[in-house]
Parts: sequence; structure tokens; C-alpha cells
Amino acid sequence: MTIESARTQVAVLDAMSAELELINITGAGRMTEAPGAAPSRLARAINSALDRADEAEERSGAVLDEQRRLRADAMHCLRTPVAAVRAELEEARLHPGDTDLEGLLSRTLCAVDRLQGVIEELRLLAEPRPPEQPSAGLMAG
Repeated sequence: MTIESARTQVAVLDAMSAELELINITGAGRMTEAPGAAPSRLARAINSALDRADEAEERSGAVLDEQRRLRADAMHCLRTPVAAVRAELEEARLHPGDTDLEGLLSRTLCAVDRLQGVIEELRLLAEPRPPEQPSAGLMAG
């Protein structure tokens, strides 16, 4: 390798480094392929890594959205039977003589059963799951 070709290679790597720094700062873009086989392979490898990082970011965003929906659904499922029990008990307290105790107990136990069901579903959702196996495409070279 001559001094001139070494300087050229260093200049290419400096340009690639500056381009990658800009991509890191802006969070957008892809490397342009540089002249020469090795710099081009490096640019393709960097672009591949950037693509995988973008895909991971999209997946994590989808997971966060799903968690938000689950949390909202869980809160609704828990609040509804609690509110029903509270209303029944407050009504019984205000009008003890007009309260059908057997009916009140039956409705309250039914609401408690619903609460237990929701809690059990949440427990199952919270259990750790085995990690997904990577696809063959990621394992291959």
C-alpha cells in the first residue's frame, strides 16, 4: 500500500466516521457506500445494524403501546366490580331495613369472584415467558 492509498483510505474512514456521527446525532439516515470493497462492506454492515436497531425500536414501541392498553383494560376490569360492591354496601348502610342481606351477599361474592378472575389473569400475564428463538436469518452470517 502506498502512502497515497493509505491517506485515501484514512480519508474514506474519516468521512464514514463523520457520516455515522451525524446519523447518531439526528437518529436518521443510512451510510452511503464508500469507494473500495472494505469500506463498502463496512457501510453495508453499519446500515444492517441501523436497520436492526430501527426494527427493535419499532417493536419496543409496539410493546409499550400494548402495555398501556393492558393497563387501561386491567384498571377498568378492577374498578367496575369494586364500584359495584361499594355502591351495594353504601346502599345497605343507608337503608339497612330495606336490604336483602342474602341478595347483597350473593352479588358481593359474585363481584369478588370477578375480581379474583381479573387478578389471576394479571398474574398469568406477569409470569416470565421463555425468550423467543431468533430466526434463522439472524443466525446466518
